[in-house]
This record gives sequence, structure tokens and C-alpha cells, in this order.
Amino acid sequence: MLDSLPSVADEVSIDTGRIAADNVVASIPEIETNGQRTNAEKLRLKIIGRQPVLDRSQQIVGYELLLRSKVLPTVKEPDAAVRRMQDEALIRCLVDLDVNRLLEDKLAFVGVSPVMLESSLLQKLPSKGVVLLVCPDQDKLEDNLLRCRELRGMGYQIALDDFEAKRGLGQFLTLASFVRVDVTRFNAIELGKLADRFLDKSSPQLLAKNVETDDDFEACYKMQFHCFEGNYFTRLRPSMPPRVDSDRIRVLELLNMVKSQEEISQLEEGFKHDAMLSYKLLRYINAPINGFQQPIRSIAHALVILGYKQLYRWLTLLLFTSGKADPRSKALLQNALVRARMTELLGQSKLLPTEREGLFIVGIFSLLDVLLNVPMEQALEQLKLPEPVMAALARREGVYAPFLALSVACEEADQEAIIEHAAACGLDANEVNTAQVKALVWAEEIDL
Repeated sequence: MLDSLPSVADEVSIDTGRIAADNVVASIPEIETNGQRTNAEKLRLKIIGRQPVLDRSQQIVGYELLLRSKVLPTVKEPDAAVRRMQDEALIRCLVDLDVNRLLEDKLAFVGVSPVMLESSLLQKLPSKGVVLLVCPDQDKLEDNLLRCRELRGMGYQIALDDFEAKRGLGQFLTLASFVRVDVTRFNAIELGKLADRFLDKSSPQLLAKNVETDDDFEACYKMQFHCFEGNYFTRLRPSMPPRVDSDRIRVLELLNMVKSQEEISQLEEGFKHDAMLSYKLLRYINAPINGFQQPIRSIAHALVILGYKQLYRWLTLLLFTSGKADPRSKALLQNALVRARMTELLGQSKLLPTEREGLFIVGIFSLLDVLLNVPMEQALEQLKLPEPVMAALARREGVYAPFLALSVACEEADQEAIIEHAAACGLDANEVNTAQVKALVWAEEIDL
């Protein structure tokens, strides 16, 4: 299940069939000149951004899905008419993309403005797994409360958004599964007092919004927040030591051996030095999805079946699950998988066949610095990588950089960056959204 990976028998590289010559970009030296640009304004309010939501065990339990950038405290909120237009565009987009496919066992947090709350369009969303982020209108509390009760009765979960202990919200708390708090709006003392109100087990779960650093997470964790929204787990942790242990060094060595296409006998010897690696390889190759009637019992046989390309991909993913246990490793791997697959899908119709293989590697290794907790330049010193891949990872330049930048912009819900990079890549909204959905679904299916 590595390469679009339903099975090891499948073709390793993505086959996009015949691609018109004028759609192929052989080289992208600058994002501003990435082939034929798409009209940026046509992309506005059409491409979904997402923000991960993690629980206290550091597992991704859902995503906020949005068509607008995260609103900073200093930025004025749009007026009611504009916000309703944004909400309607998001819901239609989610319905068109079949949000059920995105969910699996995860939650989809969807912002709903007071003016949108009454719309029947909301009911086009599936009730299972959808959490409606509601910020009640102080002038229409009774109407908003009745509608929330109705929606709760239909099976939707309610999250009270941007909670600031305003008057009249007590009855909303009895309906809410979550209370979301923007941690940038409070100092530590204020935040602690607010969190203390929700220590009772019968209270809604506290969701911290805009958790962007390790310090933010640690503070909210100690205050007993239940969930954390933000990309803090994809950042370096300066206060922690590097995570380059012997297990990861072994995987890095094998990656370099595979990249050099060393003999199968040499690769086999490398695996035999690590019983756990050998076990994981045989477990993967004998997974039911691969459909072998007779079990594969030898390392050499498994290596021959996989081949160099698929073995390299499998090892890149294994890099994230090797080494000393870290509660964030699984979330980081999941994020890396989505980023890698999305980068690959975005570029597959724009690059020459010989260039496409690097897209996935660029995406997965773009979080290598975070995985090892060292600067990217230092992390890359341990790998033999082609120059175009190095350029994208070390300097965010070259043929792969625009597609990586677009993937990152989507996961950071940076709408202006999403629009700019999508336009520069010559991609329309449907292509970007479809790639994101496929990447999220694909990442859920990977089992190492």
C-alpha cells in the first residue's frame, strides 16, 4: 500500500497516461513562471484548507476544513453577508467532494456563522462525524439555541466557538460537545481560569485553537485542554535533543543503499543486522492486501518482489516509525503521508515522467528536519538525494518547490498562499481539492 498502493504488484510510479505536451512543465525555476498561470481570482473561495485537531495522546482526531485563512486577532472579521457567502461556498465544496470519504473515523470541524445557522444547506452535510463550529449571535440567542437543538437532534455535534464566557451561553454548553478557545486572545492567567471552568467530566471538551508552538501545546496540556488545533507538531523543538538514534541511522543507511541500487545480497545483509526491520518487511510483504497465496519467508525474496522504487518508499515511511517512541510520531507520519501524496498528485500532470518520482520523496522528506529535530541542512547530509530534490528541500527552489509549497499552504489553511501557488502551478480548484481528498483518504489506508 505504498505507491497508490493497494498492493506491491501495482505499478510503483503513478501512471497518468498520455499527457498533452503543452501541459508538461520540464522545469520550474521560479514560482512566478510555473507554466501557464491560472487566474487567481477564479480560485478564491474554492480551495479547501485544513487544520489538524489532535487529542491529548497526540493523535489526529479530525480537521477543521475552511475556505478562508485563519483569522488573526488583529484582523477584522468579514461582515455577515460575506461570511454567509464563505460558509455556503465551503458547504457546497464539501458536499461536492463527498466529505464522508474524508472522514473515515475522524471528525470534520466546519465553521457556521449565525446567519448561516438557519440555512437548510447545512443539512446536505452528513451528520455523522461533522462538528459544527457555532458562535451564537448575542441578539438572536434564543433562535440560535433552538436551531442548535434541532441540529443536535439530527446527529450533528456542536462546538461553541471562540468562547469568552459571554452571558446567555449556559444553555448552549449543555448542547455542545466541544468548546473552542482561541489561545492567542488570552494571557496564561486568563486562560487557566477559563480552563478551570471545564474540569468537570460532564463539561464539553476544551479545544485549543491556534496552537502553533511547543510552548503553546505544553501550556494548554497542563491546563487540561482535551484537544489542540494547529501545526505545532510539525515544528522543530529547540528545547529537545536531536532524535537521530541507531534505529533511524540503520534506516538511513538502507535508504542510501537502495538509492545506489546495491545488490540484493548486500541489502539482505543490511536487513539481517536488524531483526525488527526484517520482521516489519516480511509482515508488510505478507499483508492480505498483497494477495500472495504462499507466504514470503525470505528477506531476499521480499526485496526482489518489492524492487528498488517501492522498497525506497517503504523505508521512507518506516523512518517515521523507527527509533525511540514519541507520541507525536504517528501524527507526524500521517501529516507527511498526506503532504507527500498530495505533492505527487498536484505535479503528476505538470512534470515529465522522468521527474515525477521525486515529488513523493520531496513531500515525505520535507518533514525530515522535524522528525530528527535538527535543521534541514543537517538532516539532508545523511541522505543521497538527487539535486532537484535537494533544491526543493533545502532552498524551496526548483521543479518540485511550487507543488510542495501548495501542499503546505493547504495544510496551514493559508488561503492567500493557496491561491498564489495554485495559480502559479496552473492548477484549478477542482484539481487541488481532488488531490487533497485523495491524499487524505490514501494516508488513512496506510498501515505500517
